[in-house]
Amino acid sequence: MNLQQLDHFLAVVETQSFSRAADKLHLTQPALSRSIQALEEELGGPLLERGKNKTLTALGELALARARRVRVELAELRRSAKILANVEAGTLRLGLGPAPTAMLSVHLLQHMMQRYPAIKVQLSGGTADMQLQELREGAVDALILHRSQVPPDDDLNLDLFPRTPLGFVCRTGHPLEHRYALSFAELRKYPLAASGRAMSNDVIHRLNEYFGNRTHFYDAIQYQSNDVNALVEVVRRTDAVFFGVLQVARTLLDRGELVLLHLSPPLSLSSEFMFVTLDGKTPPPALEKIRDWCAAQMAG
Repeated sequence: MNLQQLDHFLAVVETQSFSRAADKLHLTQPALSRSIQALEEELGGPLLERGKNKTLTALGELALARARRVRVELAELRRSAKILANVEAGTLRLGLGPAPTAMLSVHLLQHMMQRYPAIKVQLSGGTADMQLQELREGAVDALILHRSQVPPDDDLNLDLFPRTPLGFVCRTGHPLEHRYALSFAELRKYPLAASGRAMSNDVIHRLNEYFGNRTHFYDAIQYQSNDVNALVEVVRRTDAVFFGVLQVARTLLDRGELVLLHLSPPLSLSSEFMFVTLDGKTPPPALEKIRDWCAAQMAG
């Protein structure tokens, strides 16, 4: 039995005529008859009374109902495949670390609404261990995490994003705004806010080295939070200084509400994030495009 035989059977029933069905299907009548006979042989009995009106047998009635259902399901399958191929529908489930949440979530939702309005989007957070477990259980399609949080396990596909600049940020009008030779002692006069997860051991080492061997930068961080946007907002309202991914503060920097502290001599620091997927799992069709979009955003 094949789908073509079911189509032939439906055409005969719906036209009530072998000749009209043959014309509709662009077949010769003998070829159509052979197709129906082959279907009947496989099902074990006649489907049609061979009279003028082509009355259905009991088996024919059963076959008709099932054949119509198959036709509907096949049409829906073709429609769904076309939609998925065009990246027009489906669900995208993305787990984000603290800094990626602050950098991407609002802009990503806006981008999806404008570019892929039929796709459902589910963003989630949590600890890296919890998110990796969710990825392995199929609860999310991909993760964006700091590279230090992702183990080099064989079942994970790891795509590095471009490095994301780090820096010091304070409010406009802050006493440090126009200082260029900023010492660690001056910096410590003000509360330091940072998301520790955005800083690798290499970044901490370079900060300690830059400000002097007796510096313990990590110990100087007074306020830490997984809600990086909250840290940036506190810095906007107070004399606290933020250190972290500059892209998090980009909107307020562009508005002139926050300013970047320029160190002299310059210190170039960056952080690196990963796009993590599960090896061997077929991703949603939109995922590759969203990965590329997120990479561009993360690069600043």
